[in-house]
Amino acid sequence: MNRNNNWATTGLILGVLSIFFASIGIVPISGIIINIVALIKGQKINRAGQWQALIGLLLSALFFVVYLNRYGYITIQ
Repeated sequence: MNRNNNWATTGLILGVLSIFFASIGIVPISGIIINIVALIKGQKINRAGQWQALIGLLLSALFFVVYLNRYGYITIQ
């Protein structure tokens, strides 16, 4: 049985793409959503891809904050 979590792999890729495309807000937002789905699905298949989803979620969330800061929705001093 294939125990790969393709959601986690996709989420990690979106997290890495968020580094380069943080100015396009949809990339980090979709990364956050996909990684949350991957974490939930990973629990059902023996924690497959949990670390990938977690790293992707952290990257996506970090660069979503960068996006919000860049366009003035929040200020970080």
